[in-house]
Amino acid sequence: MSGTAGVLSLVGQSDRTMFAMAPWASTSTSRRVPTAEQLMALECGVVLPRLNEVPVEHRFLAGDRETIRLAEILVTSGIGAVEDWSQSQRDPTKYASLTLQRWIRNHGGATIDRRFDLDVTLSDRLVDYSDERGPRETLYLIVDPDAAAFAVLNPTLDFLEKIHPRLPATFFTHFVGSLNRWVRVYDYHDAEERVEMLREWYEGEANAEQYEVPDVEGCVPQCLKERPLSLRSLRAIGDTIRRDDTRDLVNVLLELCRISKQVRRPEFTEEMGEQLLDSNPPLPCLLAAFSAGDAVAGCFDDEAETALETTPQPNLIIPLKLTEPTSVRQGFRTLGVVCETLAAASRLIDLMPGNDDGVIGREK
Repeated sequence: MSGTAGVLSLVGQSDRTMFAMAPWASTSTSRRVPTAEQLMALECGVVLPRLNEVPVEHRFLAGDRETIRLAEILVTSGIGAVEDWSQSQRDPTKYASLTLQRWIRNHGGATIDRRFDLDVTLSDRLVDYSDERGPRETLYLIVDPDAAAFAVLNPTLDFLEKIHPRLPATFFTHFVGSLNRWVRVYDYHDAEERVEMLREWYEGEANAEQYEVPDVEGCVPQCLKERPLSLRSLRAIGDTIRRDDTRDLVNVLLELCRISKQVRRPEFTEEMGEQLLDSNPPLPCLLAAFSAGDAVAGCFDDEAETALETTPQPNLIIPLKLTEPTSVRQGFRTLGVVCETLAAASRLIDLMPGNDDGVIGREK
């Protein structure tokens, strides 16, 4: 998630006025300016006040009650760390940022960063440029990609088919399905919809036959037409596999399925729909193609050229109702499950043959 340290941007911050008290200091050895403490007499019967315990910076926060309330809930609910309050210099916005970064790190952030390029935003509205914000006392945790991760499927499907004819369809169904529960995966089903749309467009043209559409159907392996196994059957097959690499692949897939189902996805409310009325569908977080440069990847590239002409919907919206501390606790629990799901998917892609080139390189 964008390097863990830079995973979030905080939107909707209020204007704030800052009052700073600059301390006196010694500037050189030849000419010393005494500090206020040095000018004071030694303690005697009457103790004079000292300045060394007075904060050198004071902040006045106006109209920031929601962020202050969130910080309070984070502390009292045990979500935020006490030490982060000092590090944030008692700024509730910074504290919320530090809490989010710590939360993501503790739920697999470093593993997510190997494969996925995602941002987490804390905002009071779902569209950055909108003048209209969400309901009062409500903030949103928003998960969205900066770029789509990439996974090649054919080497894994070919490998699994040799073990059991229904394993490839089982792997694809549960791998893509577990991720699609939380973020958008672009796979051959999306490519087929793209082809169907192109055909409808071309039917109205005078020379419709001159247009070529990607052959998505031709690139889909025959093994995916088999009926997927249940998770119980998949576990049973996994117990019989002797090769470590294959057994690890099945076990991490089962782990991905288990984690992704730990909580329910937050409901998409009517109020959210009103804020996103003119938005396009979410951007994909993962492109699952059968091989590099196949018809699925071609359809993805074609759609990507116009993807940002209209603001897309977020992949995931987690509302935090500040009047209900349980809503904030549940929201962060949901975010933790999402992070652990993405981390499990990242580990799974690491085990899939043919995906050595999909690791994201980041500047430290």
